[in-house]
Amino acid sequence: GFTDLLSLAVGWAPPPLAARSRLYIIGGHEAKPHSRPYMVSVQSKGVHVCGGALLNSRWVLTAAHCIPQGMTVVVGLHRLREHRGTQSFSIRNACPHPDYNEDTLENDLLLLQLEGKVKSNKKHRPIALMRREPALGTACSLAGWGGRWGRLVDALQELEVTVLDARMCNNSRFWDGGLAPTMICFQGRGRGEAPTKGDSGGPLVCGRPPRVAGVMSFSGPDPTDRLKPPVATSAVKAPGGVGPRGGHRSAHPKAWRRDWGT
Repeated sequence: GFTDLLSLAVGWAPPPLAARSRLYIIGGHEAKPHSRPYMVSVQSKGVHVCGGALLNSRWVLTAAHCIPQGMTVVVGLHRLREHRGTQSFSIRNACPHPDYNEDTLENDLLLLQLEGKVKSNKKHRPIALMRREPALGTACSLAGWGGRWGRLVDALQELEVTVLDARMCNNSRFWDGGLAPTMICFQGRGRGEAPTKGDSGGPLVCGRPPRVAGVMSFSGPDPTDRLKPPVATSAVKAPGGVGPRGGHRSAHPKAWRRDWGT
């Protein structure tokens, strides 16, 4: 059952599609240090694997395909090699979305319960979830530590993106029916700008004040291919939701229906 799955979750190896779907940023720029205090680094044995978003003092949202062995979360990073002022946590519980499909990457969401509480300050601050799906043309952004050819960059990079029409993304010239209703497709605002292999799990952030609309999930083999735009999993449309008004209460673990208060 799902309870047994949760007990084994921290020891999971990433599913086969993870190599295809880990994303990083092409054409972005270095973020202002600690301007995204909700960003976390999900690490395996001290090495960055995926990004994530701090939802409150004990919980982080990332992608379900990001579960590594020996997992820790580091809060307050700007440069991966500079740990001064950061906080590191082991994982008490790793809770993949109950409807996560590792073959299609539908509902590619993972909640991590930290072993301990994050001390909030200007470098460590949670971010809220959006209440509605971002509309066509919405300006959003993302960030990560990935680099070209699977290498990591030291400083956090960021990229401005625009939400695309879901029906267009799913037509025969684009993803050809491969996108589920719980997925958001988008593109970099500049030509040749895109996330690609290296750093998924980070939040797609939209609106003012900034809120999490989704979690970075996958892209095509050529990340700059305009016919295979990158895809995030919606944190709004996921069955059961991530916030306090999620449905299917009898089937979902407490983590998927809790009130995200600090």
